[in-house]
Amino acid sequence: MARLVTIDGVEIDPKLRNYLMGALRVCDECLVFPQASRSLESGAVKNCVIHLGANDPEPNPEIFSSNWFGGVALLKVPRDRAEFILSNSAKRSDVLQRLVDEVPSEMANTNVQVGPNLLGDAQERDTEKWTAGFDGPGCCVGLYSALQNKPPDVHETGMSRCHKDYYIVCKAGAGVAGQTFHARLTASLKEGATLESALSENGNPGAAALRRVESASKRNRARILLQASEALGFLGVSTIGDSASPHTDPQRVAIPDIDCSFNTLIRDDSNTARPLWRYAAGSCDSCFSRGMVTSSNVAEGFVAFLDPSGERFCLKNDAHSCLPFSTPRLLNNRDAVFRAVDAYKKARGSRSAAHPDSEWLKARFGWHAKDFGTKVDVEPPSLWGSHCSEAFLAEWGRELGVSKAHVLRLQPEIVAISATEPGKLRVASRAIANV
Repeated sequence: MARLVTIDGVEIDPKLRNYLMGALRVCDECLVFPQASRSLESGAVKNCVIHLGANDPEPNPEIFSSNWFGGVALLKVPRDRAEFILSNSAKRSDVLQRLVDEVPSEMANTNVQVGPNLLGDAQERDTEKWTAGFDGPGCCVGLYSALQNKPPDVHETGMSRCHKDYYIVCKAGAGVAGQTFHARLTASLKEGATLESALSENGNPGAAALRRVESASKRNRARILLQASEALGFLGVSTIGDSASPHTDPQRVAIPDIDCSFNTLIRDDSNTARPLWRYAAGSCDSCFSRGMVTSSNVAEGFVAFLDPSGERFCLKNDAHSCLPFSTPRLLNNRDAVFRAVDAYKKARGSRSAAHPDSEWLKARFGWHAKDFGTKVDVEPPSLWGSHCSEAFLAEWGRELGVSKAHVLRLQPEIVAISATEPGKLRVASRAIANV
């Protein structure tokens, strides 16, 4: 029987407990964070840190999410330019549309493949050019605002007050590299390989593939940040050459102020008795992150952490220096789309908007959906109540090591998000159009 561990007072959802006890081996251990759950959409475990025996047979590949090394990156931008855009509704609308058009998405065009290939050359560089963009239905990028208490100058203690800052925030994953890595690791484990052999230098997919998928996710976010900054009109952001881009197609990427990763996998050598691999399921791992971020639902945005001097926060806690990222799902995407369809049908005979918060959402969110010829543009499931709000920091901040950090709540202002998945959108569009 696998060992399940919690922070004092955290209750494990019975369904999650039963799943973990069946999916994990006797040699495995799982630390369960607040708001831990199993996704209604993908079946992946969220807000857990799992230690897996490296050389023990038959690891269960179902515990791994296909969104390997997904994450969030933040880039601070000048306040005067941000407030200029937001002060004019027409300008705001134009910039939002330009942002939506600038970032490619697999949800809008089935011919688009996002992210580099998993295999690189001998120096682990790309062998061909690739497209940066949204690789799944949970991606977003755009301008966010945040209220932060800080002094007018770093040396002026006792004069702290509230300032409004602006950030470009991007949430995205590794794209093709992550999907290929997941398929190969799953196949290798099902054929009888251990984690140690599958992720060794000569294994399948191998250690180089693990390094490639980590860098692919960060590089994708950094390139999206640069695309978004140009679309929003923020010129002169700090960039650096992408050292892993192909010689024939050199690229530059933005330098984020914060970049955190979740769904990470690393060999944990802290246990000298036997080798282990640590998988941060739906949790941010400080080993792969420069700063820490957690999420709320799409309309509320994200929560970032800064140290008292305003720099990125270095997390250290007894939970393997990890932090919960995901919020529990309330609806899977299919049910959220059906909820939207019912709302549109009810609103068809009246002049009221289908969405109860339509005006606010249209001013802040945009998406590029696949066109099925019905002229029906249904809001993505994330805007129809698919996820809970963040609800663990107030109670568990001290135990998680963030009680002394400055909390930065990032609220959406101009944001491009992934559209509804084409298969679900086709059904929803036809159902609404035929009313």
